[in-house]
Amino acid sequence: MRSLRAVEAAAPLREHWDIQAFEEVLACNIKDVIADFCLTDPEIIRFYADNQLHGNMDEMVNSSAELYFKGRTLSYGYVAQVGSGREDASSIALDMEFNHDSVTVFFQLIFSSCYIGVKISEVLLEAALRKVDFNPSLFGRILSSARLRPLPARFKSPYCPAGSMRH
Repeated sequence: MRSLRAVEAAAPLREHWDIQAFEEVLACNIKDVIADFCLTDPEIIRFYADNQLHGNMDEMVNSSAELYFKGRTLSYGYVAQVGSGREDASSIALDMEFNHDSVTVFFQLIFSSCYIGVKISEVLLEAALRKVDFNPSLFGRILSSARLRPLPARFKSPYCPAGSMRH
């Protein structure tokens, strides 16, 4: 029987973190997954989201992620929200999860007619990883270790290299 790992929510440290740096590192590391996912007809994605066809959405996400990430490291969270409104203001938000090593990140992948965005909602760290040690560079290394192939240089974030500063 497998024991459960002790985890600690890192959300209380949000005010001390530059959450945009973490979101940028995550977005840079999943650009190739997003690009592959975007090859799907947007109407099919909207249909699956509108009709809560989570199994179908899960298969599409998995088929996009399996080329770039190990196992079920990056997965669909079985929640899809469709924002309705004017044609140009419509969007689809997919709940996603990244789980590797000692980090679990719950985030939304947002597809709009004008942009694609990533919004981190919660970070869970195993007790072995101290919250004060968790930074965008470490997160970038964890994401890199979850990948099957190294991240292409054109996708790298300025937060990933050690010692880089945000401008």
